[in-house]
Amino acid sequence: MAHYFLDNRPQPDGAHEIHAVGCKRMAMDKRYLGDFPNGDEAVVEARKELWQTAACVRCMTDVRPDQTGGFTQMRFEFATLRATV
Repeated sequence: MAHYFLDNRPQPDGAHEIHAVGCKRMAMDKRYLGDFPNGDEAVVEARKELWQTAACVRCMTDVRPDQTGGFTQMRFEFATLRATV
């Protein structure tokens, strides 16, 4: 498990980067997301608040851009599940 953080300032493309603890690219202006077993879960948690998020390519190599469709589907399933509970 690792600690993950979300940059408060967006990148030029508008996305807020998610970093694992120890990443050299992590900004000073950040917020704590939590402790997760992998980057996938950190991205899902970040997208509950900010839809435009991106995994840092240097510290989160386990999350590839081609997996973002799966994150979108999981988010909508989660939102539907929360609405029914």
